[in-house]
Amino acid sequence: MSTQPVLLPNSNPISTNEIEEDAKLMKQLQDELHTAALHDEDDDDENISASSESSATSSSASTIKMQANMLTPAEQEAEDAAMLHGVRIFFENNFIEAQRIFASQDQVNPIYALGSGALAFMKACMTFNESDIQDAIRILQQSESLCNAQIHAAPKKSSSVISSVSKLVSSGWSYFGYNKHSSGKKGSAEAHPAAPKHMTNGEIRARVVRAESLLLTSLILLLQESIMSYLKAGLNLRKGYKSYENIWTELKSMGDEVNTLVDNNTLGGIYFGLGTIHIVLASMPAKILRVISSFGYSGDKAFGFDLVSKCIAGKGIRSPLGSLMFLSYYTLLAGFAPSVLGETNIPIADKILNEALKDFKESAFFLYFEGRNCRLKGLIKESTAAFELASSKATVEWGQELKRLCDYELGLNCAILMQWAQAAVYFEKLVKENYWSKGFFLYFKAASLEAGGNKEEAISIYQTIPGLVNRKFGGRTILVEQYVTRKVKMFEQTGFEDTNLPALEILLIWNAFPSMSKEILSTNLAQVDEQISKNRSKTSLDSLAVLKTIKGAILHQLGRHKEGAECLDWVVELPTSKTLEEKWVIPFACWEAGVGSWMEDRALKGDKQWARAKMYWDKAASYSGYEFEFRLSIRIHAAMMRIQELVEQAKLKAFH
Repeated sequence: MSTQPVLLPNSNPISTNEIEEDAKLMKQLQDELHTAALHDEDDDDENISASSESSATSSSASTIKMQANMLTPAEQEAEDAAMLHGVRIFFENNFIEAQRIFASQDQVNPIYALGSGALAFMKACMTFNESDIQDAIRILQQSESLCNAQIHAAPKKSSSVISSVSKLVSSGWSYFGYNKHSSGKKGSAEAHPAAPKHMTNGEIRARVVRAESLLLTSLILLLQESIMSYLKAGLNLRKGYKSYENIWTELKSMGDEVNTLVDNNTLGGIYFGLGTIHIVLASMPAKILRVISSFGYSGDKAFGFDLVSKCIAGKGIRSPLGSLMFLSYYTLLAGFAPSVLGETNIPIADKILNEALKDFKESAFFLYFEGRNCRLKGLIKESTAAFELASSKATVEWGQELKRLCDYELGLNCAILMQWAQAAVYFEKLVKENYWSKGFFLYFKAASLEAGGNKEEAISIYQTIPGLVNRKFGGRTILVEQYVTRKVKMFEQTGFEDTNLPALEILLIWNAFPSMSKEILSTNLAQVDEQISKNRSKTSLDSLAVLKTIKGAILHQLGRHKEGAECLDWVVELPTSKTLEEKWVIPFACWEAGVGSWMEDRALKGDKQWARAKMYWDKAASYSGYEFEFRLSIRIHAAMMRIQELVEQAKLKAFH
């Protein structure tokens, strides 16, 4: 894979030093992936770092000394009572007390270190701040190091060969025959205690916690949408998957004894972790899988769902995390493709939410997902109420990140309702609190003000954005800030006359049109038509392509599929050389054309239901090197997964 960067129009060229640094890091990561492959048969290797920055931390694991955990499963479950209490009160919004419980032993006990790491992981997922991400990775590495030490201390189970040799030695046989000096000894078994037949519960537990630490680290990295972070995530996933795979083999060897040899919380950890990895791998689009092509594994979604379901049913430490995992899958994935996946995903998410809220009434995290699910159903009033309630449950000491996340969702809801002044208030609040990306929220605020008729104030805000873009990950400006910087520079070239409805452009990219009422969609359509007519003579081809893509997407949501197809096909058929600035618009138009075809052809039989949609999505997948590429790749992959499900259902129906 080439390390030559794709330069965005009007962006600053990437320096030779940065290219050399990328190439050096890429080589280092590829070497580590190769080393990991060589060690696939021995997942105890502690010298393979989970990320390029962590080798010192990971290699220091050998300096930690711990006693073997020899608790029986029953003793372990009694010991876990405090940890289970901490998890429960966390999901009851008692964040500070939960954090205190986890921190009380997180320097000496792997499961408590994982608890602290999971809190840091959730915080990082809400803030996307690089400092929070690095804190989460550091704490999870501490958990991994404690696990490695405990694994090292555990008595090793016997293999068939070693067991046979041990029996010969203990019975008095040597290379030269029977050893008379040993023949009369009694109690030799006590002098050389027999190795256990299986891994001890303590060792299995440590391996599960280590694998989960690697899994959470990889999930953080996957959210960063960069090649470097995907490579690092691939390394962590490889190590975690191999560890879970070895544990799973061990469990199968126990047969019916597994429930007496392994404690319930450890079994729940295996179900949660291995199930999540299978779901994550099955959900990854080909473009991301190619980046981590050295991984070498594939996901089985059905197997993953079955395992996570067992985790939830077990009512152990990870049960609420299993519910969150399912909600993330069904709700967030449906958000990527609501017109395609909403019909199947929303009812399932409703069922999971109802069950979770029975156990954790008014849990801020589950209320957040209720808000997301209501939005997918177009119930913006109910969605807003859920986000407001979730925000009210967050505490000042820990829950500020959740409050800010809810403020963002509330601002987006206001934009969907065309309540532009209130949307601007939410985005201004996020700017002042320096949440995630100041540049993006300023841009969204300005776009909202402009949509509400206050263009003069909007222009003054646009002009400040390039100087405020400083949000980086891995030394690079994050993608959304590259986007808003480029847009502002485009606006400057026309004296801010030709801005072309930037708020609706954001809502298009964010897939918000399916959540709008017919009335609001019609109002937005009229605005787009007015903008196209007003600037027909001087609008650039790029801007016209964006406006037509917005118009086509709205028309499809209104059920006016023939008109929508005409708009989108005009964009789809443009040569890529004609769009000098908006490189993203043609692949996104292909996506929207596919969505419209899916909606229009639903009543047809056989593969005619999805043939046209798949044609457009295949075309969209053929493009590369544009803004929001990985975001669109996930949408396309999710839609293709749905087509595959329908194909399999049709085959099953034909068989019966």
